[in-house]
Amino acid sequence: MHTMTPYCFPPTAFEAEAFRPLEFLEECQSRHPIAQVHRDLEAFKRSLENQLVAIIDKDYAEFLQLSTKLKGVNSAVSSLREPLVVIMDRVLAVQAAAADLVDKADTQIRDLQRLEQTKADLGLTITLCEKLDLVESLLHVASGDGPASSSEDDSDMEDDVYIPMPSHDQAQVLERVAKLTVELQYQIALGADVPSVQAEEPRMSAIERVLREKLEAELATEIVPDSFYARDHVINVINVNRLLRAYVALQETAVPEEMVGRLLVQPFLDSTMTRSRLDGRSRGSCEGLGSIYSAILEFVTKTLGGVLALPVCQGSAKNSVDLLTQSIWKPVSATLCEKLPEIFIAYNPDRMYHNYSASTGFLTSLEALCTSGEARTRLRLSAAPFYDKWNLDVYYQLRHSELTQALSTSFGQRPPDATFLQETRIEEFVFPSAKQVALLARKCFRDGVLLAAQTPKFARLSLELVAAFVQYWQPPLTTAQRLAAEKESGMFGTVNHSCVASADDVFACGNDLHRLQSLIASDLVPELRRRLTHAVPSEEAGVLATSLLAQSLKDLADLEAICWDIAANLVTDDCMKLLPAVRTIKGQYQMTNKPMPSTPSLYVATIVKPLESFLAKWGAPLRDNSGFAQRVLFATCSTYASLALELLKSAAELEESLKSRKLQRASVGISAASKTTATTLDGVSDTDKMRRQVELDMLEFGRLARALHVEMDKCDEYAAILRHVESA
Repeated sequence: MHTMTPYCFPPTAFEAEAFRPLEFLEECQSRHPIAQVHRDLEAFKRSLENQLVAIIDKDYAEFLQLSTKLKGVNSAVSSLREPLVVIMDRVLAVQAAAADLVDKADTQIRDLQRLEQTKADLGLTITLCEKLDLVESLLHVASGDGPASSSEDDSDMEDDVYIPMPSHDQAQVLERVAKLTVELQYQIALGADVPSVQAEEPRMSAIERVLREKLEAELATEIVPDSFYARDHVINVINVNRLLRAYVALQETAVPEEMVGRLLVQPFLDSTMTRSRLDGRSRGSCEGLGSIYSAILEFVTKTLGGVLALPVCQGSAKNSVDLLTQSIWKPVSATLCEKLPEIFIAYNPDRMYHNYSASTGFLTSLEALCTSGEARTRLRLSAAPFYDKWNLDVYYQLRHSELTQALSTSFGQRPPDATFLQETRIEEFVFPSAKQVALLARKCFRDGVLLAAQTPKFARLSLELVAAFVQYWQPPLTTAQRLAAEKESGMFGTVNHSCVASADDVFACGNDLHRLQSLIASDLVPELRRRLTHAVPSEEAGVLATSLLAQSLKDLADLEAICWDIAANLVTDDCMKLLPAVRTIKGQYQMTNKPMPSTPSLYVATIVKPLESFLAKWGAPLRDNSGFAQRVLFATCSTYASLALELLKSAAELEESLKSRKLQRASVGISAASKTTATTLDGVSDTDKMRRQVELDMLEFGRLARALHVEMDKCDEYAAILRHVESA
């Protein structure tokens, strides 16, 4: 809806950016007549013209008013122009004078700075020359820029003749000169753009040359044995310490390291590390390697022990002279590789173990001479290439073949027959394979076989040996267990295994398995833990060793359980073979008029005899386990009680039958005195006697069981038969 206007169209329609006249007229004509549109447009035009005239009148009035106000301004501005020009000229003059003063001040400052720099350069030059003169006087170096000598100065020159000073004073002087030389080098570097300083570089070069020569000469004098007097040379540790500190100050530590190695250590190595000494008594045996290392260690300790303990030899790499690594170990390693390379050959594991152990022991002894962690680290890093020369993988393969072949050879071998004939308790391994696996498993961790770097591999090898032993015994024992449970006769013939041919073989195998577990737990686990402590903390090593051997112990325990399961079935069968003797009770008391029994039957003791014999001979592994005897006795008692109940039931039925016949005869008038009766004169029946005998026998069986640490009261069949005989 449009806003109310006096026109037929909105005035704002003309303000649109895209105004289209035709569209505007068509829209207005659609709502109003064209004549009205024309009148409104004319009226709107007049309104716009009136507004424009009003705006022009207003602007003109303002223009006239402004012109009136500005009248006289031009004259006032003109009157002020001349004073302002004068002031500006004065300001410019002052600015120019100030600029001249600033330029003069800058020039003076630059001159002063040049003077200060010249003064500093002169001071540096003077200080440098003074120190150069001091160093030259200490080194007795003649300056090359002095005046030419003349004959008149001969007497003065005689006063400058060099007189050698004591060695300790000389070393002290050289250390001081070395420190001064470092200061001079720094000062010359500071004066790199000072001609007077650079002019002294030839003197500095001469000083450095003479200092190096004297340091080398003095060090050589200290370390090289004095062969002229044929006496033992003792190194002056104090002097060597000062000389080494001088080299450290000069950052030329490689020089004394090379000199000690070349002049002192290498000649000894050349005379000591010979093939004949390495061979010892047997060519190619390398048995003399240990004596070579011992000789080197003795030489180092005796000759350089005091020097190696100096702080200058134990510090950080940048501030120390590493004699132990650079002057001793590296020449030893290089000489070994060059002159005695056969020590690294791995075709003989015993010889390689000897060589490797001797070498690692020698390095350990050298490490003992390190009193700082930095020195120890440098020695270990430098020994890494030496360790890489040993083919330890080949050594392990040789040991692996040796041990596995030894175990394989023992499989199938039986123990001597006399072992099974003895009546005493077996307290040792029986089968050769068990003895061998115990020996070889321990051998994996013994000195002479195990190299510390290969502890994980030999631990795995010990597990492989135990696994091979378990794999050899598991199939025949599993078959025997199944056949024993099925009560199959001739079971060992069905098993068809050379080492499982009788019950004693199974008993002996269980004994060996138990002892093997004890050996692993008591010997192998602590030994493996001890070997692992060099890599992990003691507590973690113990946990790791236990976890590594846990599966092997479980496999052996499972196999042992199979053996004792077979043994339990076999011993139970042997005990049950004597149970039919319970039927003799009926023959003893039926129709015999025997008195009431008061003692157990003789056969009861023979029932547990097979179990007693087994425990006496093979019971050592079961010493703390009453479950085996309980299982045998409970199973035997079950059958025993069943036979006794059948016996009593049969006797009771017979007694009832006799009573019935007695009543029948009484009914036909037969005299009771003339009949046979099952009741004795004291009124006790034959069945009561049998019941009493069974009770005595069962009590005796329980007593024998307690002697074997088994409580028969826990057996349901035993308790049931006792209740039966007591309640009747």
